[in-house]
Amino acid sequence: MWRGAVVAALLAAVSVAADPATTASAGEQGAWFSDPVVVSGQNTAEPGIEVAPDGRLYVNAPAGLLADLPGAASFLWRSDDGGATWVLTPPGLRAAFPGGGDSDVAVDPQGATVYFSDLWVGSSTAAVSDDRGNSWFASPLSGVVIHDRQWLATSGGGVVYLAYNQIPAGVMVSKSVDGGRTFVVHSLAASVLDRSGCVCPPGTMVVEEGTGPAGLADRVGVVYATSTGGVGFARSVDGGLTFAQVTVAPARDGIDTTRAFPVVANAGPGQLVAVWQEVVEGQRTRVQFSGSADWGRSWSDPQVVVDAGTPLFPWVDANGGGKVGVSLYHTDQATLPDAAPDDAVWFERYLESLDGGQTFSPLVTVDPTPVKTGPICTQGAACAQDRELLDFQAVAIDTDGLALLTWARSIDNVADTEIRFARQLTDEATTAAPTLHLHDAVGDAITRPLPWLFRTATWSPTGR
Repeated sequence: MWRGAVVAALLAAVSVAADPATTASAGEQGAWFSDPVVVSGQNTAEPGIEVAPDGRLYVNAPAGLLADLPGAASFLWRSDDGGATWVLTPPGLRAAFPGGGDSDVAVDPQGATVYFSDLWVGSSTAAVSDDRGNSWFASPLSGVVIHDRQWLATSGGGVVYLAYNQIPAGVMVSKSVDGGRTFVVHSLAASVLDRSGCVCPPGTMVVEEGTGPAGLADRVGVVYATSTGGVGFARSVDGGLTFAQVTVAPARDGIDTTRAFPVVANAGPGQLVAVWQEVVEGQRTRVQFSGSADWGRSWSDPQVVVDAGTPLFPWVDANGGGKVGVSLYHTDQATLPDAAPDDAVWFERYLESLDGGQTFSPLVTVDPTPVKTGPICTQGAACAQDRELLDFQAVAIDTDGLALLTWARSIDNVADTEIRFARQLTDEATTAAPTLHLHDAVGDAITRPLPWLFRTATWSPTGR
């Protein structure tokens, strides 16, 4: 009885203090996460995640460039139970060919076919599995030779697209119409000139199925950074045969958008969302967001969604119901990642929008265990140390509208890493299992469900 009175008083106080125009309940947010699961204890990082139509989950990560010869197959884990447990799929024929560099996975939206790409600098090994990753067909050549940081996407029906930085031409998109076995159509999506002289890897790719044979009416897009502080989008409406350039964020003095991959995601038919990291005046980082209602022909004015502390390596996904999820590494100390002090504590964090990106929730800590302390190098291959997390973490939105996150954790703060996963809980799950609201090592709230107390969470257009 006494405890019930205290809770009622707290709720009443919160209700009086909150501004109804800018609040939404934590239950409506659903920004509570399961206890993290270790996907793999192998020494790798930079995980990507895909959700199959049957609900199976796939997480991929690089093994290390040419780590084992003759092959060096990167890793692909599968979960058949919503992320509770994970198995490493066998590399099969992939192990006979070079790889181990950047990796990416795509799943056919109509079936069980899985596509995999594994970089080895000269090219990337392309592989396809028709049995959920249990066996593979593989080829060591895909796309135009000499390329870097490749991304995969499929519109279904055996049509697969590969985007990459072809040196020296620029961002190339290669297309397969035989289920990823050969890539015979190659198009320059964005030249070095289009990127203001930036000889740098592209951001991610998005594809939307069109009508007609061989994906000839597919819409294909690649987001990229420029050397002048801007972000562009290469857009095709003829299945990747030709591309037009669209400005997502204009060139700006004092802004650097090249330190992290910009990320684009499909938010429903004709709808796109994008996030990117900016270094501002060489002093700090922030995360910007933009959306498109006409499949990349035009974009909304960029809005800052994470400004406080130091955000790093943001990722985005969305669904057709207006939900946008953004995950990132983050420390409360305002600094540059490369210059972070030794006591800077980094966590996997998350924010979301339920109105298509008009407003965003505050940041929440997904995992109370830090991913790393101290500096994080963002210079890519030029890093001598502090790069064990590599260059991104990732989020996907499943068919239930729940966020699925995967990230790397540095165990020894030097080189030993593991891949982790957490699933956003449903409102029903958080309501049924209230727990204590704890705090992490730097005093931030840990996202452990206690909806009867935290039924109001302030929202703002900037997420601050």
